Amino acid sequence: MANYSKQILQNIADSKFNNQNLINKALANDSENELIDLTESLISQGFIDDAKSILENLNEKDNKNDQINLDLAEIYLDEGNDDQALDYLDKIEQKSSLYLSAQIDKADLYESEGLTESAEGVLLDLQNISSDPIVRFALAEFYDAEGENGKSAQLYDYLINQGHELINKINLHARLAMALASNGQFEESITEFQKVGLKNLSSKEISSLAQAYFQSGDREKSQQLIEENIDHQEASLDDYLNLASIYEKQGNSKEQLRTLQLAKSFDPFNLLARFKLALLQSDLGDYTASNKELHFIIKKDPSQTNAISLLAYNFLQEKEYDQTISLINRHIEDDEIDQHYLWYLGLAYFNSDQQKQAEKSFERVDEYFSEEPSFLKDAFFVFKTTNIERAQNYLKKYLQIVPEDFEMESYLL
Repeated sequence: MANYSKQILQNIADSKFNNQNLINKALANDSENELIDLTESLISQGFIDDAKSILENLNEKDNKNDQINLDLAEIYLDEGNDDQALDYLDKIEQKSSLYLSAQIDKADLYESEGLTESAEGVLLDLQNISSDPIVRFALAEFYDAEGENGKSAQLYDYLINQGHELINKINLHARLAMALASNGQFEESITEFQKVGLKNLSSKEISSLAQAYFQSGDREKSQQLIEENIDHQEASLDDYLNLASIYEKQGNSKEQLRTLQLAKSFDPFNLLARFKLALLQSDLGDYTASNKELHFIIKKDPSQTNAISLLAYNFLQEKEYDQTISLINRHIEDDEIDQHYLWYLGLAYFNSDQQKQAEKSFERVDEYFSEEPSFLKDAFFVFKTTNIERAQNYLKKYLQIVPEDFEMESYLL
């Protein structure tokens, strides 16, 4: 008897993709198991619509088959049809051998909808009824996705201690290392990565190992790993940012600038990369380039207080006092502000001969910056001619912090 399912797969192997007639014959003549095997092969090769059509046809004849229900649910999940997927998952009862898979899929569904407590609850309930390691593995992956890396690390460590070093071809030492690094346990993370072996690490895992070395103070090893990822065109944004930080520690502003420009090219919409670039450009005195980045950041996200502060600082360096005043006054009533706003606003008023406004601004942040020498120095000059006693108090505090500034010491009365 002809096996139409095999003919369909052979046609696909021969690059013949119009198989609707054969699919109809397979549905009419092949066994249910043969058709289920066919759909799994079709799914693995990306012929989802054909697989879905066959599964829906089979489901009309046998809606109690758990494999069919699970396969359909997973297709609907991928399509974003969560309600339909949930209907099929709920058909799979606890006595079924596929119950664990169905419940893990249900947890994924809840998580994708933002129902994290429901997702966690499903997995914790599974943990109570099954000792299958896949359950704890799924729970660990859930905690990873939620940023609860301390919890995921405990689960990976437990599974490893139970003798499960690989699950679904995934190395749990690598997963544990990633979780430890994300949880700030860098030395422990390095130890776990070493158990896996450098040649067995993915580019993402190499990035995490590089971060662990960087945070542990071994910048040379970190740089070596990052450059390897870059050479293989597998670098992440974090790789570029970490490499820029290494160059900063080395005092190599030229390479730091080049690397941050590469980071910006890698992800033009990442505001952190753009801010780091703007900050370096400001430090190098390239205020025009820095301002361009900062305007982009503020336009994309007006709540970026650090960008607003740096832009105000740049305007001050360029002696654009009116622009400083205008910028700060546009944001001074925002829900969140940086205290530097008032410091820079005070300087702008002072240099615009608006003495009272300058003094009011400085007074508002007097306590906040009471240990900041640059603020104390600026405050001295703001009050120098209008409130001698106050100015001298600022000067004395400043000299307690910077006693070697003999030029400022000459202003003492």
